[in-house]
Amino acid sequence: MVAKIRQISILARAFCTVVLHLFRWCIVSLTTTKQRYKLIFKTFLWQSLAGFALAALCLAAWDKLAAKSVLIGVYCVVVPHSLFTWYVFRFRADIQPDLVLKSVYRGESLKFLLLALLVATALKHALMIPWLFFGGLVFALIMQALLPILINYDNWD
Repeated sequence: MVAKIRQISILARAFCTVVLHLFRWCIVSLTTTKQRYKLIFKTFLWQSLAGFALAALCLAAWDKLAAKSVLIGVYCVVVPHSLFTWYVFRFRADIQPDLVLKSVYRGESLKFLLLALLVATALKHALMIPWLFFGGLVFALIMQALLPILINYDNWD
C-alpha cells in the first residue's frame, strides 16, 4: 500500500513539472495593450486546444457526434470567457483601478448571460449527446478556473 502511494506521488510530481514547463511561455506582463490582447488570445487558444484534445479523445472513443457535443459544450464556455477577458483587461489597473473593478462586475454578468444564452440555444437547436455536452461544459469551466493559475506561473512562491 505504501509503495502504491509513493508511486502515485512520484507520478503526480512528474506530471505537475511537465505541465508547469509547458505553460511557462504564457507569462505576460500587462503593461501595454498589445500584451493584454496577447493574454486574451492565449487564454482563448489554451482553452480551445484543451477542448480539441477532449473532442479528439471522444472521437477516438465514440463517434463524430460525441466529439461535436463536447466541442459545443466547450465553446459555450470559451466564447463568454474570452469576451469577459477582453472586457476586463481593456483598462490598465494602475491608471484606472475603479474602471477595472466595475468592468469585472459587468463582465461577469455579461459572461453569465451569454453562457446561459449559448447553452439554451445549443440545447434547443443542436443535434448532440446531452451528457457529453455537459461534460465538455464542466471541463471548460474547470479549465477556466485553472487557466489564470497556470498563466501567472511566474508569480508563484
